Amino acid sequence: MNHPASNSVRQWAAVHRLKVSPTTAASALSGGGPVSNVSGQFGSKPQTVPPDSAVVRLMMNVSLFFNRATWFSLWLVLPLLAARVSAADAVFAPPTAADARTQALQWVAERGISDKAVLERVAQEWTLGEAPLTTEEIFQRVIRTLTTADADAKKIVDACQEATPIATWPREVIPQTDAMANFARQHLRLYVGRFLAQRQLYEEALEVLVAVDPKQIVDPASYFFQRAICEHQLLKKGDAMRSLGNLLDNTQNVPERYKAVALLMRHDLELLKDASLGEVAKKMLDVERRLTLGRGGEKTQKVEEEIVEALDEIIKKVEQQQQGGGGGGGQGGNQNQSGGAANDSSVKGATAPGDVDKKDIGNKAGWGTLPPKKATEAKNVINRNFPSHYREAIEQYFKKLANRPAGKE
Repeated sequence: MNHPASNSVRQWAAVHRLKVSPTTAASALSGGGPVSNVSGQFGSKPQTVPPDSAVVRLMMNVSLFFNRATWFSLWLVLPLLAARVSAADAVFAPPTAADARTQALQWVAERGISDKAVLERVAQEWTLGEAPLTTEEIFQRVIRTLTTADADAKKIVDACQEATPIATWPREVIPQTDAMANFARQHLRLYVGRFLAQRQLYEEALEVLVAVDPKQIVDPASYFFQRAICEHQLLKKGDAMRSLGNLLDNTQNVPERYKAVALLMRHDLELLKDASLGEVAKKMLDVERRLTLGRGGEKTQKVEEEIVEALDEIIKKVEQQQQGGGGGGGQGGNQNQSGGAANDSSVKGATAPGDVDKKDIGNKAGWGTLPPKKATEAKNVINRNFPSHYREAIEQYFKKLANRPAGKE
């Protein structure tokens, strides 16, 4: 008797809930004739197994393969589905004032502080009254506790005052949080990230905020709000939509002012299209911010190049639409050439919207490195096809580029 083959018969029969005896298996595999000694679990009517043992083995092996593959697939997929569902259903609930006090006092106790004056100030800080505290108020009490009990934490917070000049802001304070306990590290990073975002240092703020765990802080709403602001300003659309979703849909006790601004940002991003004039306008604002901060280096120049290229593409598309739908308008423009009105009504002879010198975007003419004729054509197209505030914004933008300071990122 072929024992491996007989075992295959048993496995196959078990999968299909059939009863197979050893003699049945041997007979089926030996090719000795049809087998009718296989009965179903839910009926007594015999089921016949074909006499060809090779075919039987093939059918059994295929059936067993698909059965095991199904379980293996479920074993792989189910954890992934569970993780996605868990992430989608994650709720960020701030702790109560009493829970936050417990965490703060435990952190103070772990530091082994014995100074009675410090302990009294901490105890006074966490004297809770009948009126409930907002998450912002709880967060501020946590920060005051950190600065009272830790000199390094006080240095970090002192560096984040409104009067601190951005140009001389001590960036070395950020790594100082790495060696701190988790409670202090998470909240100090949030504090620093908020300060940097409020001073429009969005790149640095985002670097700090991404290292914060919103489940480990007392004010997750502030975390998601500040992170969404940075991502929105830097045109990180996907990241910003995720942060806004967590803020509006998955976070409890969100202040109404956060909700109002977050809804506006979400609506703005939903309407924003790639390579649109709206995106160009946002990039212009970003360049102005960088120049205000004294950042005229390679990153800023790259954004400037993207702006000019996008404007060229927009103008080219408008020209193509006019040429395709104008019919005989081009001939009429040629007839009026002597009257001088054609320069304000159509664009003639332009095979491309202008060549851009990627090394130097601004000049005294206020329109980048576009030649005077191309600049006139571009202005005419914008005047005819876009609202006046776009034209004013573009002109102001290029005027600022002409006087941009040299600098590094």
